[in-house]
Amino acid sequence: MSVEFKESLEVRQLAEEIIELHHPHLKDAKEVIGYYLRDGQSDWAGKCKKCTAFEKHLTKRTFFVFINEDAWRHLSNEQRVALVDHELCHIRREKEEVFDKDKKQVVMDWADKRDSSNWKIREHDVEEFSEIIQRHGLWEQGIESFAVAVRQVDHQMTLDDFNSSKVRKLG
Repeated sequence: MSVEFKESLEVRQLAEEIIELHHPHLKDAKEVIGYYLRDGQSDWAGKCKKCTAFEKHLTKRTFFVFINEDAWRHLSNEQRVALVDHELCHIRREKEEVFDKDKKQVVMDWADKRDSSNWKIREHDVEEFSEIIQRHGLWEQGIESFAVAVRQVDHQMTLDDFNSSKVRKLG
């Protein structure tokens, strides 16, 4: 089965809005990310990948965000925002100390966007099975932090929300 990729202005525009709101480490580096829709069967909705040296040489990008086109078509706008925000959360940028002329630290600032070594892929805060949480509770700090965040959210998107938006889009 053939897999095709095409750059997506729609995903880029959405990502840039999200960056302005939630990702200060990317505000001056929007051009280092390439956004692509992936056509072809896949078991994921989105992926973020740090480019190899060769990919960076060819594309002048440091990261690729891939969105499964079939999943994209079936997501509501709120779900699209969440998916793109999720993928942007995978991009981590180092900070560096900035010193004044007397060698006193003035501030921490984002490291040079052109240096690939200043960029990393960030793993998920939580990776766990629901039955482990059922059996052992919030046994690890990341899981506890995740639970606190869940409790603080005003609205949870439910399966009913997903299904009703899917019906609207397909119907």
